[in-house]
Amino acid sequence: MWALRQGWSSSFFIGKLAASRAPGARQLPLIRSFAMRIPAHRFQREIPEDLEPIPIAIIGRPNVGKSTLFNRLQTGTRKQKKKNPVDNRAIISDRAGTTRDRKDALAVFGGLLLRVIDTGGLETPKETSNSSLLQSMQEHVWKAVAEAQAILFVIDAQEGVTPADEHIGKMLREGAVNADKYRDLFKTNTPREVPIILIANKAEHGFIGPYLNDCYELGVGDPVLMSAKQNQGTEDLYDRLVLEVGHLQQREEEINPGTAFLNHDYMEEGEEEVENDEDIEVDVDDESQPEVPEGPTLPWLSPEMTEHQRTSLRFLAHHPADPLGDLDPGLKAAVLHKDPGKYWLQAPQRALPTKEARDYVLQHRRAEEMDNAMKIALIGSPSSGKSSIINALLQEERCIVDENDGTTMDSIITNWTFKEQPVKLIDTCGVGRKFTYPGFKPEEFMEPGMGTKKAINRAHVCVLCLDASRFRKLAGAGFHCPNKMEVHLGNYVVEEGKCLVIAVNKWDLIHEKDQPKFREEILSRIQEKFGIVKGVPVIFMSAKYNLNLPTLMTRSMALYKRWSARLPTSRLNSWLQAWMLRWPPPWKDGQKCNVKYMTQTRARPPTFVLWTNSTYGNFPENYLRHMRNGMRDEFRISRTLEQCK
Repeated sequence: MWALRQGWSSSFFIGKLAASRAPGARQLPLIRSFAMRIPAHRFQREIPEDLEPIPIAIIGRPNVGKSTLFNRLQTGTRKQKKKNPVDNRAIISDRAGTTRDRKDALAVFGGLLLRVIDTGGLETPKETSNSSLLQSMQEHVWKAVAEAQAILFVIDAQEGVTPADEHIGKMLREGAVNADKYRDLFKTNTPREVPIILIANKAEHGFIGPYLNDCYELGVGDPVLMSAKQNQGTEDLYDRLVLEVGHLQQREEEINPGTAFLNHDYMEEGEEEVENDEDIEVDVDDESQPEVPEGPTLPWLSPEMTEHQRTSLRFLAHHPADPLGDLDPGLKAAVLHKDPGKYWLQAPQRALPTKEARDYVLQHRRAEEMDNAMKIALIGSPSSGKSSIINALLQEERCIVDENDGTTMDSIITNWTFKEQPVKLIDTCGVGRKFTYPGFKPEEFMEPGMGTKKAINRAHVCVLCLDASRFRKLAGAGFHCPNKMEVHLGNYVVEEGKCLVIAVNKWDLIHEKDQPKFREEILSRIQEKFGIVKGVPVIFMSAKYNLNLPTLMTRSMALYKRWSARLPTSRLNSWLQAWMLRWPPPWKDGQKCNVKYMTQTRARPPTFVLWTNSTYGNFPENYLRHMRNGMRDEFRISRTLEQCK
């Protein structure tokens, strides 16, 4: 007898049931058991592009498992095949009140495509009225309700129904009017009466104890017993979602709701894994939008064949004698792929057979790269105005702003467009020494700081926000702007190879007479402390009055394009020979150092390799530093230190 165990995890096991060992029982013949492991991506599905996601909001009091459920719903989504994709998972901690801002992500849950919105925990009216932070969090909950087609009301099955749960249930049943103003603001067509699904979380093995009758007193229907941490009860939640909102994503040719894209084969055998090469061929002098050139006349790259010819090629590709593989392995790989043209346009450079094909693919990737989103992470010390800058750019209160330090804990990602360029704005937690959250030691509460560190590693441009008001208050006490921690944070960004932009926020709090003196002192300290990188853009701005906000984005975009540029090898070597005539290489150990050849091996950050005639270890560091400065001036890789008045 065989038992099959399958879940949302990355593997399932097959084994025999234990035979009875009772006295006198007939012994069954021994059967050799085995286990088979299937990779996690076989259970995951890609996000379809032709479907509109269904927005659902997760609401409840603090520490009931909302963020755990938010992360659990994303486990069935296949990650994008990109280097350092943006992490949409929420921070999970036993500390109540970890989630404060709204955080949304796309999730493939069974046969549904959802846009899950995680919200902060709600408190009782008495506690909310005494805290401005809780009031802002409640307003963000109503914004999530205004966007949602369904609400997941989460309670704790181990603690039962509390007075806060009763207040939230009443608020959701009778508070549709509070969300109307946000529906008009966002111009959403969501109905006023949306379905409310009650989820009794932390109910391991479906056990809720004596609190089942109390769930019906909330007036929101039957509860769904589940455990998001143990991955139990997700099937019941999926059935309820299909029943309530499955019809919103039903295609015309589909009969059953919740099966909008289940006809695709996500477990296709022999699926080719495609590498993504970020070394994009970009000319630094051409800042216009590139056009995709006409493809080369190659039969495997731009095939114009009949269906009969394609069928014949597929037959030869699957033939045991492998005649097509002996003739052209690239043609065989293209025939076996579901989209031959897309396969070659995304193939690694070493897989392309000719220079004509490589030039075509690189130019196509250059045009495609311009459509990708530029990721900008705002980093800095607590209360430096990071969330205020994002709200000012979006012209809406997307992130919660409060007077207390450490308001933002999780990394909040927002999609935006600036001058027809897609942008992902990442709001991060203000960190202290060793990426710690304010008021905690590194070993006590390190999740927010690690989230900031991940945001830096996955961003293209990092904006280091400095608080000018602190410089004004403590200028006579030997206070420096930037301080030691901010200098360490900026150097970490440079060491990771990311673009660095410094934004001196709250410049409106500095008196007009003191601005020239403070500006010179800040610029001199930045030039002294950030000596390893030249030409860091410094922008004096004010998010409150929208001062120099367009300048901040323009400088960031220009720096991003230069950071992604790739210099032609011929132009690079022509400059090298002329520069070496002006600055000859030095002598070392009785041998003259000479650079024979130079090429750029990658972009982001620009990396160059030199071939020399030296037989000793390292090339003289002072000469290399001089060469880097000359390249910055010649190819405009970096500009001199500038200021925005």
